[in-house]
Order: sequence, then structure tokens, then C-alpha cells
Amino acid sequence: MILLVTSIIIAAAGVAVIAYAEGPGHEEVPGTAEETAVASLNKGLVALSAGIAVASSTIASAIALRSVASAGFAASVERPELTSYLLILSGLAEGIAIYGLLVAILLLGKI
Repeated sequence: MILLVTSIIIAAAGVAVIAYAEGPGHEEVPGTAEETAVASLNKGLVALSAGIAVASSTIASAIALRSVASAGFAASVERPELTSYLLILSGLAEGIAIYGLLVAILLLGKI
């Protein structure tokens, strides 16, 4: 399980770095080669942080949704009037992924 989570985080971070660090909107920073390298490293780290934010929040959301769904379906079999609570709790669990996406958008706005 931990190997799967780690590989997903690394893959998402790698895609983010490749997509945003040297993308078509890349502009050269005037100055020395060291300043250019530092600016490129900073952009790469911001993109890496955004990828990790999305991947970790999505994984956390999946774990929360699994718990909510299994307990909610078991409860709705015994008491059908609890189905609306299942929908509310699953929406709250999916909100975790949306928060991670918002953090990534804010981070990528820095690039």
C-alpha cells in the first residue's frame, strides 16, 4: 500500500515538474546563468509542491470516501432513512480533494 501511494506521489510530482518547469510560457530571467538556474529550480519546486498537494489530497480523499461509503451502505441497509447522511458525508470526504486542487492552483499562480 505504501509503495503504491509513494509511486503515485512521485509520478504526479514528475508530471507537474515536466509540465510547468520548462513549459511554453518559460521566459529567460535576465542575468547570469546562476540566476537563471535558481529561477528554474524555484519554478520546479513550486510545480513539485503543487503535484504533491494534489496527489496527497486525492489519496486522503479516497481513504476517507472508502470508510464513509462502506459504513454508510451498511447503515443504509438497516435504516434506509440514513441515505441522505451518506450523501452529505461523501461530499465532505470529496471536499478534501478539492482543497488540494485549490492549493495547487494557488501555488501554480506563483510561477
